[in-house]
Amino acid sequence: MPQAPDSSSAKRRRAAVVLTALLATLSIPLLMLSVDRPVALAMEALPGWFRNLAGDITWLGKSLGWLLLSGAMALFWAWRAGRAERNGPLWSRERKRAIAAAFLFAAVAVAGIVTNLIKILIGRARPNPFLQEGIYGFHPWHLDADLRGFPSGHATTVFALAFALTMIRPHWRFPAFAVAMVIAATRVIVNAHFLSDIVGGMVVALLTVVCLGSLFERLGWRVAAEADR
Repeated sequence: MPQAPDSSSAKRRRAAVVLTALLATLSIPLLMLSVDRPVALAMEALPGWFRNLAGDITWLGKSLGWLLLSGAMALFWAWRAGRAERNGPLWSRERKRAIAAAFLFAAVAVAGIVTNLIKILIGRARPNPFLQEGIYGFHPWHLDADLRGFPSGHATTVFALAFALTMIRPHWRFPAFAVAMVIAATRVIVNAHFLSDIVGGMVVALLTVVCLGSLFERLGWRVAAEADR
């Protein structure tokens, strides 16, 4: 007889998420203490054309465009589902697409909100103040952009998209994370962020997507690939 959803697989996935988040979080203070500053200095020595190329790519990590795109897709497919016969094949397909797009929107939006709150709370100086004035450390409750470096908003956005896409279509995980890592790396190359800021953004994205995935499941809005078969 058909096997029910594999609870052991779900447990392994949860364990992998917890382990990944834990290891990444533990690496952050180590990076801050011994890696961030040497990497920032090394980035300054890179050829100008390479840093310019990174600057041309880095804008892809801005959240607004992804929010507009995923929000428009969710509304369009929800509208299409609303015009279809309820419980029919077209309704089912368009509803699943709308849920997937809404999940992408929620992942980027919620992760972005959490990241911005952490930025203000922690007030970490970015690489430029360190390189120009030797300022390195934390200045909580500052609204100055140069003192809101942790976590990286761009990294949060691209990793939220990658984790969400992986939940929706697991076979997209390799290209999704390859693109996310390239875009996130550009934030370090242009010295907009330290390496630990990128890791922090990845952790926020991972935890946000996992929590949203559980919420969507409880609401009956399945985002996993099996729901699209």
